[in-house]
Amino acid sequence: MLVARDDADLESVKLDEAGTTAVLVWNVAGKSELASFDLGKRKVTAIEGLPTEIVREPEPARDGSRVALTGAGASTTTDVYVFARGTKTFTRITESAHDGVELDKLVRPQLVTYAAKDGLPLSAWVYRARGATGPTPTVLSFHGGPEGQERPGLSATYQALAARGISVVAPNVRGSSGFGKRFVNLDNGALRTGAVEDIAATLDFVTSSGIADAAHVGIYGGSYGGYMTMAGITTYPDRFAAAADLFGIVNFETFFAKSEPWMNAISRVEYGDPDTERDMLRKLSPIHDIARVRAATIVLHGANDTNVPVVEAEQVVRELSVRGVPVEYVLFPDEGHGFVKTVNRTRATVAVVRWFQDHLMPRR
Repeated sequence: MLVARDDADLESVKLDEAGTTAVLVWNVAGKSELASFDLGKRKVTAIEGLPTEIVREPEPARDGSRVALTGAGASTTTDVYVFARGTKTFTRITESAHDGVELDKLVRPQLVTYAAKDGLPLSAWVYRARGATGPTPTVLSFHGGPEGQERPGLSATYQALAARGISVVAPNVRGSSGFGKRFVNLDNGALRTGAVEDIAATLDFVTSSGIADAAHVGIYGGSYGGYMTMAGITTYPDRFAAAADLFGIVNFETFFAKSEPWMNAISRVEYGDPDTERDMLRKLSPIHDIARVRAATIVLHGANDTNVPVVEAEQVVRELSVRGVPVEYVLFPDEGHGFVKTVNRTRATVAVVRWFQDHLMPRR
């Protein structure tokens, strides 16, 4: 092994044209760190002063004197930067448009660490409500994947919530990528109950640390994050006041029956085999505990979704409606898995932010 770190995943390696020096991009709990590696001396030198939280696609110049890369962050657009080795400085080359968005007023998140109930180290990115001095209404946001990773990038939803006095806590619970092979596999199959228990550990942390007002907590996520949202409000019904489920799995039986063959095949390793592990998958399906839900829930889905078919959303809306739980359904007839059209992304963000504002903000 030429280079390794116990506290980070190596995200990319790019050799210069001479083949003597490599540029390394490390993923440290979601944030990037850049380094230069001299192959002859086997020496790693950190490159300090990154202009953004996340960097990607390093490309050394032919003579090795400079490195071009893309940079992005929670309060910055995605642009191209060039690092000059001689002066050890970064120069911004492009200026992406951000009409109407005052970047200097956006919230930059802080990384926090805490322990799961079994002692497993966990972390989260915290976007504090603008001007907050004490506990605030708070939304827990769970990424998709499940092998995704929460990173400090620019999120319209997070920033809109923070601007309205609602903090966002975006954790990387077990099963997330970026923390090694063991961590990413800790939620496979029946181990998924551990990931659901991490929701409670996150709740305990945000309330005990003074981030969240325990009486005004919401939960949000898309795709697998939607599954975690539904698992959260069914497993811990008294701890959430509101929820936003975006194209999430709620019933593994219907998910496996209706999803595309390729999705069905790859999901058997992650979630379980519906032919041989039916009882386990039933136990893990939030739909069977839907009667426990108390949280006001908004459900958003694309009608043409073949990854997580729309029947998943329909079950949630139907079951909550007949039980008298406040529920709103936003169906996009021209979208699939996720929302890609600008008008629909805007509509989804506005709907989610308004929902949490209506159901989490204390009445005056």
